Formats: sequence, structure tokens, C-alpha cells
Amino acid sequence: MEEMPHIVIVNAEDNEVTRYARSRVLQRAGYVVREAINGATTLALVAAEHPAVVLLDVKLPDINGYEVCRRLKSNPATASTVVLQVSANFVERDDKVRGLEGGADGYLIEPLSPDELIATIRSYVRLQQAEEKLAKANIELHRQATELRRSNEELQQFAYVVSHDLQEPLRAIGVYSELLISQYQQEAGAEVQEYARYITEGIERMRTLMTELLQYARVESQTKSVTLTDCHQIVLQVLEDLQLSIEETGAQITCDPLPAVYADRRRLAQVLRNLLSNALKYHGPQPVRIHISASQKDGEWHFQVHDNGIGIDPQFADRIFVIFQRLHLRHEYPGTGIGLAMCKKIIEQHGGRIWVESRLGEGATFFFTLPMEHTHNA
Repeated sequence: MEEMPHIVIVNAEDNEVTRYARSRVLQRAGYVVREAINGATTLALVAAEHPAVVLLDVKLPDINGYEVCRRLKSNPATASTVVLQVSANFVERDDKVRGLEGGADGYLIEPLSPDELIATIRSYVRLQQAEEKLAKANIELHRQATELRRSNEELQQFAYVVSHDLQEPLRAIGVYSELLISQYQQEAGAEVQEYARYITEGIERMRTLMTELLQYARVESQTKSVTLTDCHQIVLQVLEDLQLSIEETGAQITCDPLPAVYADRRRLAQVLRNLLSNALKYHGPQPVRIHISASQKDGEWHFQVHDNGIGIDPQFADRIFVIFQRLHLRHEYPGTGIGLAMCKKIIEQHGGRIWVESRLGEGATFFFTLPMEHTHNA
């Protein structure tokens, strides 16, 4: 049998026979019982023992039960203790109302059968335990919210550093490198010119990396501007932005009718731009084919971007959404490893999910979801 947790009940009753009988019932049910014969003892026991429940006789000899309850509930240290006031069956209706309005969690009228008493105690203990769990969850939620605000502040500071402090020395390196190359191009041998090219390429890669890092940081720190967004119009905008790459690859891109959703237009365009540019980049020898579609499922819009490219090993399906994680060498496929991580962050900020289904050499289908609430077909 599962061992019952250590739950303390204070039994405050001045009648010795009633007190003894009630305590025996509670003890047989597995509760730890502390007895009090007056109000002063009750207050002291509650302060010392921190019981789950106080069974409080209304007519105690020194301090009546109403006043004891009021003091317990007005004290922050004992306010969460469940107080059940108990009185005889001839109690007036107004007395019961007075007890409940004075802060009692419940009002029991004797005689009580043992089963009714234990069932009542158990129900209030469950309620108290649920409230304690909720309070702990709220504390943890507050801690996480505080940590998130601190993290966002750090990201904003990071974004400032990237956009100002780091860009300036990089710009200076680029300028002086170009001056050296232009001034000594005739005298410099092939080896020196190759070194200069490495410097120029490194500077350009660093600029690209810092620009994308800045964009990634801003996704976290900047507030979304959510409006009703026509996804078909976004696709047209993205295709126009990628027109040069589309022409270079000879890609054929098709698109089913897409819905209008409530989203941050600029960020949703960023997601589609990253997914489409990856599909254009990671293509095989065959003509590039990309298809965009959306369907309704389980209260969400499921978007798909399917390509016939080189595909992805399924074991890396989660890794590719982690920042700086790349599956290919830079000379094979250029990139920073930030784009898909940014997509994941944006989609999750919109309450959705993103994942990929793929096999090597068989193309890839990227899925992402957006809530259907407040959406309609475009």
C-alpha cells in the first residue's frame, strides 16, 4: 500500500469526548492529529505545526471559533491553512453565514459520520495541494519571465554591439585591405594577392555573419507586429526578392492557394525567404522544382515547402534548426547556419512548430504550422 504523506490536522474542540472520538477517526485514516482545547492553544499549534486543516469548534472557552479563524486568515503565515468550522446541529443559519464570511473555508454541522468527515477532509486537502502546486508553478513562471526579460535585454545589448562596436573595426580592416591591394597590386606576387583575397573573403563572411546574428537577436528582442497577412502576397514578394537565384538555377516554383493568417508580415516573409533560398541552394543535377502549399489540420494551418534537392539525412532533422549547425563545408554550400534557427524562433513566437521530412537524394519537405484562430482563406 502506498504510504500516506505526513498531513497534520489540528482538532480544536473543548468537549473531551467529542475531541477524542474525532481524533481517533482521523488517526485511523492516517492523519497526524494535534489536539487543542481552546483558542489560544489552537493559534499556537497552527503557528508551530503548519497543519493542512484545522477543525475548529465555534464555541471555544477563551476565544470563540470566529475570532480564531479571523486571526488565522489575517496572518500571512497561516492564511493558506484550511479552516473548517464545526458546530452542533442546532446552530442558527446566521452563525453559519458569519463563519463563512469570516474566512472559514467550510462549515460542518455535527453529528458527522466518520466517512463524511474523512471524505470532507480529503477533498479540502486535495484542493489545498492543488493550490500549492499552482502557487509554485506561478513562482516558477515569474522566475522564467524575469529570466526571459533579462535575456531579451542582453540580446538587445548584443544587437547594439554587433551593429555598432563590431562593424566599425571590420569596416576599417576592409578599407585598409582594399587600399593595400590597389596600391601594391603590380608589385605583389601571386601569393600575396591570394592572401589579400582571403582577407577580403573573410571580411565579407564576417559581415554576413554579423548581419544575420543581428537579425536573429532582433527576432527575440523586438515586438511582433501582428496583422491579417495574405500569405500568397508574401510568396510573390519573396519570389521577386529571389529572382536572380531563380534565374540562375532555372527553378520552377509552383504555389497552391494560400490562406490569410494573423502574423508578423515581415517575419513570415523571412521564414519563407529562408526556406525557398535553401531549396534553391541545396539542389541536385536535375532541374529545380519547388512547391508551396497549405492545408488545415487539427485547428492549425500546415504549410509545406517541398523541393527535389539533395535531401537531408533524417538523423540531422533536428540539428539543422540549431544555430550555427551546418551539414556541409563552406566551399560546398555557403551559409552561416543561422537561417533555419531563425525560422524556428519566428514560428515558435507565432505559436507554431517547424520540422523537416527528408532522405538523402530524395528532396526535402519543410513543414511549419500557424494557429487557425482569427484566420480565413485569402
